[in-house]
Amino acid sequence: MDNLIIRKYVNDDFNEVIKLLKDNFNISDNIKSIDDNLNSFGIVALLNKKIVGYIRIDKLHNPFKNSYYYFLSYVCVDSNYQNAGIATKLLEFIFNMAKDDNISYIELTSRSSREVANHLYLKTGFVIRDTNVFRKEM
Repeated sequence: MDNLIIRKYVNDDFNEVIKLLKDNFNISDNIKSIDDNLNSFGIVALLNKKIVGYIRIDKLHNPFKNSYYYFLSYVCVDSNYQNAGIATKLLEFIFNMAKDDNISYIELTSRSSREVANHLYLKTGFVIRDTNVFRKEM
């Protein structure tokens, strides 16, 4: 993996990232852009100039702790490159960025059926919290 590059998402990455997301998640076919702003951005992993991994980060403020945290979503690696350490490298990049950004903690959610992903999260220092996630569709 000497030629693996981890960097922030740029608009030119759009088509490759959308393909990767469609291969890994049930997302809309008519996405026109990935809205990046000061509080929301993506990280990509490139291998031989091809995007093979992606993580979405939202930087959020916790007013009760007067601190900021990252919420990660759409963690994915191209199926042809899974189990090669790419997701670990993406997370390590984010951990270093979080330290530089004075982030207090990092959160994410994952279904229990995603056993490989859950193993990765535990291996990289995440802990399972005793909580439920609720959603109401509107």
